[in-house]
Amino acid sequence: MIKKSKRTLELAASFWIGIGLMSIINIWKINQNRALQYSWMMFGVSLIAIIVCVILIKIDFLHD
Repeated sequence: MIKKSKRTLELAASFWIGIGLMSIINIWKINQNRALQYSWMMFGVSLIAIIVCVILIKIDFLHD
């Protein structure tokens, strides 16, 4: 069960890393104000999700 949840957290972190990267590329390419606000918000959300996933993976390692 622990290995399965660790793998799921790794996949979730990978997903959010992709979202964050996509947002950064969007910010770099788009100059419209509304689009930039949305991209920055999505980048922030992805950073928070990545941090949560990493913390949960580290906690999971402590219980092994």
